[in-house]
Amino acid sequence: MAGRKAGNAAALVAVLIVAVAASAGAIKLCGVDRTAVDACRSYCAVGSGEASPSKACCDKVRPAQWDCLCKFKDSLPDDIDATRVMDLQNKCKCDYPPATCVN
Repeated sequence: MAGRKAGNAAALVAVLIVAVAASAGAIKLCGVDRTAVDACRSYCAVGSGEASPSKACCDKVRPAQWDCLCKFKDSLPDDIDATRVMDLQNKCKCDYPPATCVN
């Protein structure tokens, strides 16, 4: 239990640091930066009816390291659909091998 709390706290700290630093667009986490978040937000929003992400979104997420992003998928804001986020790797035909996130 203590290990899980420490892991959750570490993930939260990492997300907060990246969120603050990425607001300037300078920091990348797992190969993506704030501009990718902004470009993909409408597709990844909970309840989104978009059938596919925009070209701008795909261009921004192609360098993503999906296995790295798996570590943060449970730390996403409540208005972001983690399944749609992770589906970007297939929808955008990313070059990296697809990640299989294990909880």
